[in-house]
Amino acid sequence: MNDSQNSTPSLSIGRVPIFDAQRRLWGYELICVGTVPVRPEASSEEDTAASVAASAYIGLQPILKQGRKVMLNFDEMGIVDNMPYALPPDNAAVQVAEDLFLNPEIPAILQRLKSDGYLIAVQEFSGAPEFEPLYELADIVGATVAGKKEKEVADLLAAIDARNTDIMARRVDDAAMFELCRQAGADLFEGAFFKKPDTITVRKLTSNATSRLKLLQRIDQPNPNIDDLAETIQSDAAISFRLLSFLNSAAFGLPQKIKSVHHAIRLLGWDRLKNWLRVILLNDMSQAVEAGDLLQLSAQRGKFLELVARSHDYWGFDPESLHLLGLFSLMDTLLNAPMEEVVAFLPIEQPLKNALCGDAGNEYLPLIRLAQCAEEGRWEDADAIVQQLNLDREKVTAAFREALAWTDQLLSQEHGA
Repeated sequence: MNDSQNSTPSLSIGRVPIFDAQRRLWGYELICVGTVPVRPEASSEEDTAASVAASAYIGLQPILKQGRKVMLNFDEMGIVDNMPYALPPDNAAVQVAEDLFLNPEIPAILQRLKSDGYLIAVQEFSGAPEFEPLYELADIVGATVAGKKEKEVADLLAAIDARNTDIMARRVDDAAMFELCRQAGADLFEGAFFKKPDTITVRKLTSNATSRLKLLQRIDQPNPNIDDLAETIQSDAAISFRLLSFLNSAAFGLPQKIKSVHHAIRLLGWDRLKNWLRVILLNDMSQAVEAGDLLQLSAQRGKFLELVARSHDYWGFDPESLHLLGLFSLMDTLLNAPMEEVVAFLPIEQPLKNALCGDAGNEYLPLIRLAQCAEEGRWEDADAIVQQLNLDREKVTAAFREALAWTDQLLSQEHGA
């Protein structure tokens, strides 16, 4: 602990999307991922706030430039030391646990922050009488709804609504719970609901999606004919244009202009190029409202599972196969089509397809769940899976940190195209 205090902390910042009642992106809750095991205590709000203050992570500036909000947890020391002022008031929500309000210094500091333009958010609503002044001050009050019955959810959200504050429903795990919370008056929503296709509107694959999936199959064939593949990509005007624009963007910073797909392969190598090509293809065929965040999570999951496999080579799992498992794990939502239909086109082995379809006994399924828990900041659940799979917690945490940075770099380049 002392060593970490005397040097710059090695931290990455994950972001959990928050949506409004129309399923439009409102902003992100930021979660800290350090170099210590995947446990709740691994995410010190003080260290997170210090990292924000130093801008020591990738991803905040693009969020702020898009006009999105950021919500960040602060502990007692962070509040007293004025760390929230590292964030711009027009875009920031200062989130606190209820118990923090019992410190006699904190109410006046929160009042000042609110006067200076910051939103005040309560992490989890208890309804205890001693916190009434905090609820009156708050702009947003959160409540976890996972595992609760319809009446419990309605009563809980009604109790918050009576205090004239915006309600943030947490752990909204599916479309049915989203609709229940929306009907009960919730204003903001956080959870896995946006990662799952709406079973009411799900449809068959479009011809465009089918052609793109067939191209994905060709990309991931063993020992492909590179010249033939380059010609196929180049004959597709939309994909070819996006790929070349992407590679020639200022964000990518190549020393010379890429003139063709053949040129790109010669300069960068096929293995490097196909990572970006996969992301471009997924983006091109996406039908989801939340496509940007789903695309980021898909890429992040792919890299995370690949890195977990590389750091645990005694498993015998192929890192490239696990990369594809993570990358394709949200395809049903991206395409708004049944996963059982999508997997027929995917260039992966049958056990991986079974995992994507949710086969309960599948050996790969816990890895997808591990990625879900990590990206949602559910560290206790992640730690349980780490122990179940006999993984090294520090290696898993390091893999997640590296996947965050890799994905931010990948998509910042793609968006700069």
